[in-house]
Order: sequence, then structure tokens, then C-alpha cells
Amino acid sequence: MRNDNYLSTSVYNAALYLRLSKEDEIAGQSESIQNQQDFLTKFVLEQGWNIVDIYIDDGYSGLNYDRPGFQRMLANIEKKKINLVITKDLSRLGRDYIDTGYYLERYFPSGNIRYIALNDGIDTMADNGNNDISPFKAVINDMYAKDISKKVRAAFNTKRQKGQFIGGFAPYGYMKDPSNKNKLLIDPDVSAVVRRIFGLYLNGGSMCGIVRLFNSEGLPCPAKYKSETTAYKNAMVKRYLWTQETVKRILTNPAYIGNMAQRRQEKINYKVDKFRKIPPKDWIIAVGTHEPIIEKADFELTQTLIQKKILHYNKPEKAVHLLNGLMFCKECGAKMTYRRNKSKKMVALCMTYSKYGITLCTAHKIREDLIEKCVFDKLREIAEKTLGENFTGQFKDLFFEKPDYSEKESIQKRSDEIKGIIKSLYTDKLKGIIDEDLFIEMSSRYSNEKNMLSDRLSQIETEMSKPVTEHDYKDIISKIIGFEIIERNILAKLINRIEISEERQIFITFNFCKPCKPHE
Repeated sequence: MRNDNYLSTSVYNAALYLRLSKEDEIAGQSESIQNQQDFLTKFVLEQGWNIVDIYIDDGYSGLNYDRPGFQRMLANIEKKKINLVITKDLSRLGRDYIDTGYYLERYFPSGNIRYIALNDGIDTMADNGNNDISPFKAVINDMYAKDISKKVRAAFNTKRQKGQFIGGFAPYGYMKDPSNKNKLLIDPDVSAVVRRIFGLYLNGGSMCGIVRLFNSEGLPCPAKYKSETTAYKNAMVKRYLWTQETVKRILTNPAYIGNMAQRRQEKINYKVDKFRKIPPKDWIIAVGTHEPIIEKADFELTQTLIQKKILHYNKPEKAVHLLNGLMFCKECGAKMTYRRNKSKKMVALCMTYSKYGITLCTAHKIREDLIEKCVFDKLREIAEKTLGENFTGQFKDLFFEKPDYSEKESIQKRSDEIKGIIKSLYTDKLKGIIDEDLFIEMSSRYSNEKNMLSDRLSQIETEMSKPVTEHDYKDIISKIIGFEIIERNILAKLINRIEISEERQIFITFNFCKPCKPHE
């Protein structure tokens, strides 16, 4: 009987250590916490040893020794309350062969702690062959953990490729479908915030500016909102403030155009509980898996602006630099940055010069308003060459509400129906089917509806007979094509690059073929 192999005159104060990870649950009932406890308790009592305590880590990986039950056991070992640690097998102690070897060969022996892995026949106080092969068993356990990790990752990737959401929490602006946890639905409470972020950025706002605005408004950041609406907890974000990283993560997430973008980060390896970012080209993206929040064109323009690595600076009255991110030094290729000169005017200058001085490049300093004037004048010139005098006429209909012909037809149809109904009511009264009072009540109701429809029909016919006036649409369109009304996102679509030479010459490269002659 196994009992004889463990007879000892020493008194042992035993710690029963039990562990079960989510992966181990696949093994079935034989590995359950209760089965481990019953098995070890029976053995220890048979030996006549004392059970000091039972330490349990249910749902914890064997690759990480920072487990609450395990750490509590170590604390009691340090307090000299325990001189025997016993587990069902070596894998219950852990699956990382390096750390497992440390406890078996260094920590336990240095503290005179006896360790027993009962099913594996390992006993650090016994002289047997099982102890000699314990490092091999630890390596096998480690390989098992690695294999499980690969299988789990492959299964997750398969689900990702099918467009199934496998994250613990939905992206900000969405929520999990209550009837299908792998599907996303728009969250009506915060989806408007996502639209606002894209709108602010496309209209010249910076990520930093959005962060300052939202924090000043006291708007809950995604982490705080998640902690208030889900079981999410994170001790690292106690302040719960918006950050530039948060805003950028939202601006670059294809989920907002209805595409499921997953594997944006992954664990470094199966042993290290840290994550690394995955380049966008390696993301797993399934197209059209859920309802979009942002238009595709707006999202793509946002990515273009971000890729230009735009640097945002503040101007008076919180204005934006309309040409920021489009201007470069012609000599060294660096972006142009902004400074205020002695006259309080905003000037652009070479960033290389700004950082390193004249040793690498010259200032290329030029006033921002002069650059803007040059660019806008050039755009106006191109507009005049390209667009004819009658160009604005094609926009006329955009500024008028056309009479609804379908409404007129439906009114006429309903009027004819009412005539038939009133006629039928009169027939029913003559036949004695309805009495005089009911006839008067019902015919009065339908007559009132018929009069209202008749009034609306007259109103529509009057509107249709009015001559179309030009209103002020020409003035509005003229201001737009004359670049009196200018938006940052429009400039980004028209202009590819503006280069400033050492002699302050301005060279503009457009995203279209510039015309040579008027109306060519």
C-alpha cells in the first residue's frame, strides 16, 4: 500500500494546494477542485499529518505564479506555519518549467519544505527515480500549455475570420447583442460621441484638442463608461480621463464603418501576460458584419489625415491651421511647424531647423497668412479656369423644397375614398342599418377630414404654380468655389503637398490635374 512509502517519524504541517485553469476544465470531472481536495485530504489523514490549510486557485493558469491562493501559501511558508506542500500532480503546482524548477530545486529545499506530487510519485524527501525525471515532467507540462495556447489562438482566429466578435467588451459606441454575444449592435447612449469625435477631427480639430474638450466637459471616457455599464474593472485607470491614445484608437478602428477588426493586439507569448500591438496590415478584418456609425468616405479621409502625421497647434480664438500637415520643407523634406514671431504673427518654419538649428537646415520662415493667401488665390484661379459662369445653376434645386407630387396623389386618392364612405353611410341610414345620430356623427367626422385634405391640396397646387426664384443659392455656391468658405477636410482632398523653399517660394502639388487654359 502506498501508505508505507510515506511513513515518517516527523510531524508534518501540510498545505494542500489545488488549482484548476479554464483549459484544465476540458479534462473533465477528474480534475475538479473538489476531486483534488478529497484525494489529497484522504492521503494526508492516512499519514497522520496535520492539514494547516487548503489553498485554492480556481480558474488560474499554471503559467503564472502570481495567483492569490499560491501567494497566500508562500506567505504562510515564510511564517514557518507549513513544512509540507502537496498537490495531486506536478502540473497543479504549475506548467512553466523554469518557475516550477525554481520551487522544486531552490525555494522548497532552502526552506526545508517537503513537496509531494502524489500521482507523479514525486517526493523531495524520498530517494526515487521520479524525482530525477521531475524536470522532464515540468517540460512536458510546459509543452502542453504551449500546445493549448496555439489551439486556443487558432480557434479564436477562425472565429475572427468569420466576423464573430470574440472580445470581452464591445468597442466604444457598440454593445454585444443580448441574443448573440458574437454580434455587435450600436449603443444609442454613446454612438453620438463617436460621430462627434470624427466630426471634430475632420473639421480641423486635433486629438489633443478633443481630449481637452471632453475632459473639460466631464464626458465619461470609454474606460469609465465601460466600468459603469459592464463588469469591467481596471485599477490602472483610476483617473478615468480621455487620452490621445483613446481618441486615436477610435479614429483608426474600422469597426465604425461596419467592419469587424480584430487581433489588433496579441499576447507576447503564452507565458507573458503582456500584449503587443499588431500593424493594421495584419489585423483580421471581416467586412460588413454590423451596422456602421461612420460613413466610409469620412473614415478613409480620417486615415489619410492621420497618416500625414499632422501636428496641431493652437491659434488665437481656438482657430485651426488650415494647411497644417500639408506643408513641407523643400530642401530637407521635414514638415513645417508653427511659431509666433515678435509681431505676434503666426509663422511656419522647417521642423528640422526648429529642432537642430542651422547645422542641418535653414529656417524657411514664412508667415502663415501669406501661405494661405497664395494657396487660396491659386485655388480660385483654378476654379475660374475650370468652372463656367453657369456652373452654379446646377445646384439650384438643392436650395428649394420641391412640391411633393406623391403627396398630392395620395390626397386625391383619400378624398375619393371618403366620398365613397359617406355615400355608403347614407345608404346604410336609409336601410335602417344605422340610426340618424350615428350617421350624423360619422359623416361629420369624415367631412372634417375631407375639408382638411382639400385645404392641403389647395396649398400644394399654389406652391406648384409659383415661379421658381433663385433665392441666395448663387451667393452660397460662389463663396464656396471662391474659397471664401473653407474647411480643413476640403483642402486635404484638393492638396497633396505644399513645399516651401529656402527663398520662401511656394510649390503646390494638387490631387488633381491642374488646367492650363480656361475651359480647356
